[in-house]
Amino acid sequence: MRNIDEIWKKRVVEYNAELRKYLRYMFNDHLLFVLIFALGGGAFTYNNWVSTLDSSFPAPLIMAVILGLILTWSPVYTFLREADAVFLLPLESRMKSFFRKGIWISFLSQSYILLLVLAAMMPMYVKVTDQGFQSFFIILALLLALKVWNLYVRWYTLKNQEREAHFVDYLIRFAMNGVFLYLVLHQASVVLIAAVALILLGYLVYFSSSVKRKTLKWDVLISMEEQRMLLFYRLANMFTDVPRLKGKVHRRKWLDALVNAIPYDGKQTYKFLYIRALLRTSEYFGLYIRLSLIAMVLLYFSDSLWLIILTGLLFMYLTGFQMIPMFKRFDYKIWVSLYPVPEKIKKQSFLQVVQWSLIAQAILFSLAPALNGQLLEALMLLVAGILFALAFSTIYLTQRLKKFEY
Repeated sequence: MRNIDEIWKKRVVEYNAELRKYLRYMFNDHLLFVLIFALGGGAFTYNNWVSTLDSSFPAPLIMAVILGLILTWSPVYTFLREADAVFLLPLESRMKSFFRKGIWISFLSQSYILLLVLAAMMPMYVKVTDQGFQSFFIILALLLALKVWNLYVRWYTLKNQEREAHFVDYLIRFAMNGVFLYLVLHQASVVLIAAVALILLGYLVYFSSSVKRKTLKWDVLISMEEQRMLLFYRLANMFTDVPRLKGKVHRRKWLDALVNAIPYDGKQTYKFLYIRALLRTSEYFGLYIRLSLIAMVLLYFSDSLWLIILTGLLFMYLTGFQMIPMFKRFDYKIWVSLYPVPEKIKKQSFLQVVQWSLIAQAILFSLAPALNGQLLEALMLLVAGILFALAFSTIYLTQRLKKFEY
């Protein structure tokens, strides 16, 4: 038992050290300024929007859906590694405390998200329902209790190998979370709320008893833990190199026209490499597409010129920032050092690729308000985006690349 506790402590210490190592890169330079500016602008816009609401606005329903999704998303942090399927498998019967600690550390980590989201939604809820802010603590207590329920149900379902069972469990838990929260926020009958609470308890007891004789699915747990860390590494890769990140390469034949458009010339060598890296690797192209789609959705539903421009430029900054580590992508390839191409050409090629990518993104962003009939806003966003792309690549990015030289 003592060895299991020592393994747990060592894994937690190593995990926290890994987080601190990358978080110090993620929250430095101008990012904090951008976040503070974005949060300030968002809070101001949100406050103005809340002041326009009346009692007909479905705040309880919206809160139930959003908070229900966050509650249903309840990954259990196990800190398992690939070798554990061999070396810890014989100790499975003695590892109950190991996994119980994982459930509670998952609870502590995910409770912060619930706290922040609930705090953000309370002004809307108070304005619509005329409830005081003192109800915040009651709702928070219920959310924390539901989070514990979700984590334990999730842990029990992980003993099932079938993916269909996991998917069905997600749907059922989301429905239960949403209905229970809606009844509470809508101030329904206490009897009705208690009845749903009993159903939740029965669901937990059912899964607890149904998997008692089942063993742990080590391959599933290890795979999920690897996927969880992979998501963090992809986020950290937006700000610095992550050696542990293993990106996948995809053929994407439908994008060959962009690569073939580059002239066959020795001076275009690095431009060819960087464009291929951008278009074919999941860590760059995937983030580029995801950020672009999120921004376009936000821009489509925005109606203020300044909000449209600020949103577009913010997402262009995040996109350009996530491409910076690509500059050193080929530094450890021996065959690249054989190219008779000056270092200056490498830097120029990288700056041009980033510049083209941001200009293409500015064009995409301008389509969102244009589709909503906001032609003037679309034109202003396009101009601002092109100017930002030029400034980012020639001024900001040039200074950032000098740090790599030192």
